[in-house]
Amino acid sequence: MVDRLSKTLREVEVFRPYSNEVPEDLLWAENFSAATVERWLAAEMIRIAKRDDTMLGVYAMDRGDGLSYLLHGIVVAPAWRKQGLGRWLVGHAIGVAESKGARQVRISELHGRRFFGLIGFVPDGEGLRFDLIPE
Repeated sequence: MVDRLSKTLREVEVFRPYSNEVPEDLLWAENFSAATVERWLAAEMIRIAKRDDTMLGVYAMDRGDGLSYLLHGIVVAPAWRKQGLGRWLVGHAIGVAESKGARQVRISELHGRRFFGLIGFVPDGEGLRFDLIPE
């Protein structure tokens, strides 16, 4: 199972969506408010996970004060949940933020706190934060 899963995840590509690949369907399927969907779609960085022509997941992130980035959250298509893709997308987001000089990734979403906590995010005020290890 692990070998099959890791092979499957290696077949998933994460990149900026083309204009015809806006992940609205994934966001609306989560019953997000219109304001939340707009905030995600207006984010500085949107990345989608695809396998073949199927969109499997999405994350959106904005630059904060330069040393921190705000991750709006992760959405994974229901058929791909509980297979490691969400964790993999969080790792991708952290890597992107770190490559741009961030020292911290923050998330303010109330849902998914347990998921993010298991990855290493810690409570910080009303949200969560992940501290990157300085070089």
